[in-house]
Amino acid sequence: MIKLIFLILTFFSFIKADYQIIKNDNLFLVEIKDNDFEQVLINLKDEIIFQGFNIVYELDLAKSTNGVAQLLEKKGVLNKGINIGICKSSFTFSMVEENFNNINYCPLGLSVYSIDNKSIFLSYKIYKPFKKGNEISTKINETLKNLIIKSLD
Repeated sequence: MIKLIFLILTFFSFIKADYQIIKNDNLFLVEIKDNDFEQVLINLKDEIIFQGFNIVYELDLAKSTNGVAQLLEKKGVLNKGINIGICKSSFTFSMVEENFNNINYCPLGLSVYSIDNKSIFLSYKIYKPFKKGNEISTKINETLKNLIIKSLD
């Protein structure tokens, strides 16, 4: 019995999500094929909490935008779509210590959405410095990227 449990755990430890990273100047995006939306969302939220961030809000944008589409007698765009706002006091302190205008970055935002049942997207907008020489935007972008990638492992 113990060997069976060990075998199953070993098997699942090597399973990884198949994903593709798409990035431009404004958006970091990961596309995942043939996966369960709720599981991807749970994994991301688990990683956010594991890394010491607080989830400040969770907005169901698919529900709200599809409701508007219905009122306008149009077809909704998103099958599922959640925006998550996250914050961590020590991280926020580093942001405002560098430049008090960085307060506008908080809470940091991540999105999980799908337009069909074939692909799930995880994304965040690329943060840019408020003034020349500010470094925190690079750290923000790396942190959000790592949250997404680690949630897929």
